[in-house]
Amino acid sequence: MIGGRPNITLVITAVIFACILVTILTSGSARNPLSSASSQAKQVSPTEKHDKSDVFNETLGFEKVFVIGLPERSDKRDALTLMSALTGFKLSFIDGVMGKTVPDKTLPFGWNRETMPENNLGSWRGHINTMRRIVEDGISSALIMEDDMDWDVHVKDILAQFAGAARSLQKDFHKNQTLESPSPYGQDWDMLWLGSCVTNFGEHLPEHLQIPLEERNFRKILIRDDPTVPPVGHLLANGTFSWDDYPPQARIVFAYALSASGAQKALQYMGLEGQSKPFDNHLSDLCRLRINGMRCVSIVPSLFVHHRPRGRISGDSDINNGANDEVREVGFTENILYSTRLNLRNLVTGLEPEKQWKD
Repeated sequence: MIGGRPNITLVITAVIFACILVTILTSGSARNPLSSASSQAKQVSPTEKHDKSDVFNETLGFEKVFVIGLPERSDKRDALTLMSALTGFKLSFIDGVMGKTVPDKTLPFGWNRETMPENNLGSWRGHINTMRRIVEDGISSALIMEDDMDWDVHVKDILAQFAGAARSLQKDFHKNQTLESPSPYGQDWDMLWLGSCVTNFGEHLPEHLQIPLEERNFRKILIRDDPTVPPVGHLLANGTFSWDDYPPQARIVFAYALSASGAQKALQYMGLEGQSKPFDNHLSDLCRLRINGMRCVSIVPSLFVHHRPRGRISGDSDINNGANDEVREVGFTENILYSTRLNLRNLVTGLEPEKQWKD
């Protein structure tokens, strides 16, 4: 099991536009303009930090943890199985889909096979199958991730902090189709976006991407002095943004959770309304535009990020195929300080986890 997590002093910030953003920041970083937002920030008291023990169960406070990936990628399943066992939770694998196996008659409306990569089609179908599984089986909530994920060895402690913030942010959410069983993350959410490339604050989106003014709510919750956040020089993508400038950028899906109602809303929009662009962009629209009344919560830096292992770079992704047989000598994971993947040898031998960066 894991020991050695440092003591945490946290501040939380959050934002709601269609997505709520919970931002974890280190003190003394280049992002210290946070003080300008502290007037809207809500402090999370120490008594709130770990009062929902379900986060520490074998499914991280969800009913299921699903991993989508091609069955032939046994290397990825081997790694994830060991990683989850050593950090105290269980995975259920769902077979991914090759886009070329999707018949033309089942293509989503708007999909152009001539201009869109087949692998993007397969990614969409794999995620839709998972949403349908949640609806079919009456699953109350599920975390969904892709098969190249990595996370901090202290992921349960970090999720406990996030859960307290998420609950406090749902006070203004509408309460239709709430979760039937108690959730440590609150009762009124549809999606928790726990892993993405870039997340922008709603107030800084271009006007043409904004929702109506009367529907906007830009509350923030900040978590300050979290020792699991990498030094500012090692934060990339959604971890290195200016608080004064959020240019619109595409999102990439690493991991997200759906409640039962969220899966229904997502399946209706993502599966039946059509699909004219990559899955992750449509998932972003679902939250940004609050389609079907979607209630979303997100976090920056992401808690789940894709790992780039030692070995052939062409093996990194099953969506974007590598162009050559270039070899990576040292594996890495962006934005994860105590990487589970990089600490596997330490964990199996009972040693303390090490930081990915020492500075």
